[in-house]
Amino acid sequence: LSVLFSLLSVGAQTEMKKVVGDNATLPCHHQLPSSNSLDIEWLLQKPNSKQRVIITFFGGHVYTNEATGSEASRLSFAGEYLSGDASLLISDLLLTDSGEYYCKVKTGGKYHWSQVNLIVLVKPSKPRCWKDGELLEGSNVKLSCKSTDGSDPISYKWERVLDKGKSLGKLPNLALIDLKNPEIVTLRNLTMDSTGVYRCTASNDVGEENCTIEVTMQHVKDVGKVAGAVVGISLGILIVILIIWLVFRKKEKKKYEEEETPNEIRFIHLPFF
Repeated sequence: LSVLFSLLSVGAQTEMKKVVGDNATLPCHHQLPSSNSLDIEWLLQKPNSKQRVIITFFGGHVYTNEATGSEASRLSFAGEYLSGDASLLISDLLLTDSGEYYCKVKTGGKYHWSQVNLIVLVKPSKPRCWKDGELLEGSNVKLSCKSTDGSDPISYKWERVLDKGKSLGKLPNLALIDLKNPEIVTLRNLTMDSTGVYRCTASNDVGEENCTIEVTMQHVKDVGKVAGAVVGISLGILIVILIIWLVFRKKEKKKYEEEETPNEIRFIHLPFF
């Protein structure tokens, strides 16, 4: 058994989470002697598919598996692979790069294995914030926030923006967070203390984005004043329209009477000779 361990070294299993479009360096460090007889292989195992070699060093040359298509041009050794660093560099990550990667180094009957579980994720897209409800004193307003893209699970958090964006604070005491849908929060019984700017942050394992929305409020008495002003203005407009209509009707009536008045017949007495 001790002879077996002297011939085989196993590196730690590593899980790595990366963002689409980033580069990833998958670690593989060995202590095998440097020589052209060194054989290095990186293999990829995906669910429901066979394990395949994607890049190898053999006979003094580096080869990539052309069967991988465009993937081959994004693969390279990240370090001095002959001197103990056989780490793999994958450029411009795609979602399809997720999988179990195995590094196998061997020379003179000695082996080194290491494994990396690479998970490629999409960070949340910039969410959209919106509100529903009347912004009146004593009413309820619902704030909502949603990212349309990103790897699950995406978590949402609402906070209050203070000091013109310099700091963040807790939501008002009467705010109600929907536990099943934390992207929704209801501001209950609006008061002046409820007004301000609110920020929603959408996040997952590889990133976060946020949006903000402002909540203002009108007092009921202010609404009454506005409504009264609107009614007054509307009534004034109607009166002006009525006056114009009456003037127009009067002119039309006068014109009609002049046209309909019969011509008077005048009798002229002529003298008899």
